[in-house]
Amino acid sequence: MNRLLPACALAALLLAGCGYDKTVLVDTVNDTEIVAGLDYKDFEAAAAEATNAILASAKVRAATPAGKTYVVAVGKVVDATPMGIDTGLVTARIEEALLNDERFTISAVFADSPANRDDLVADVRTVRGNDEFDAATLQAKGQLKGADFSLTGKIVARDVRRDNGGHQYEYYFQMRLNDLRTGTTLMAKETKVIKRTGDKDHTW
Repeated sequence: MNRLLPACALAALLLAGCGYDKTVLVDTVNDTEIVAGLDYKDFEAAAAEATNAILASAKVRAATPAGKTYVVAVGKVVDATPMGIDTGLVTARIEEALLNDERFTISAVFADSPANRDDLVADVRTVRGNDEFDAATLQAKGQLKGADFSLTGKIVARDVRRDNGGHQYEYYFQMRLNDLRTGTTLMAKETKVIKRTGDKDHTW
C-alpha cells in the first residue's frame, strides 16, 4: 500500500497539470470572448440590425398602414458559406422581434424551410366531412391568411490572407424584406462581421 500512495499522488498531480477545464455556464449578458468563427453574439447582432432596419424603414411603414396585421413569410436564406450554417439562427430572432411589433405576424403556411411550416395547418383540414369529428370544432374554409411580405437573404463567408500570414474572416449577413404584392424589396440590410486571427487559427 505504501508503494501505491506515491504513484496515486503523482497521477493526481499530472492530471491536475493537464489543463482540464470544468464546464461553466456562459454569462451571455457580459460575455466578451471573441472566436474566429461565428457565435451566438454574431447571429444576435445580425438579426438585431436587420430587425431595426425593417422597423425603421419609411418604405415599410408606408406599406403597413395601421388597422391591419401583416403576414411575413420566411423565404429562402442562402447559406453561401463552407460552414453549414443553420440560417434559422438569424431568422428565428428576426421573427421573434417582428412578432413583438403589433403590425406583423409570421406565416405558418408559406415558408422556404419545412422547419418554418406547420403541417398541422393542412392536416386539421383533411378531416372536414368526417362524421367522427364535431364539425363545430373544425376549421372553417376561407380562414387562412396569405403572405404580404417575405424575408429572404444570404450569408457569405470569405477567408482573406493577411500580410503577416494570418487570416481575416469576413462574414456578410444580407437580409431583405420583400413586398409580395408588388414584387419589390422594401428593405435591404447587410451586416458585416470581420475577424482577424493568426496563421494557426482556422474556421474551415
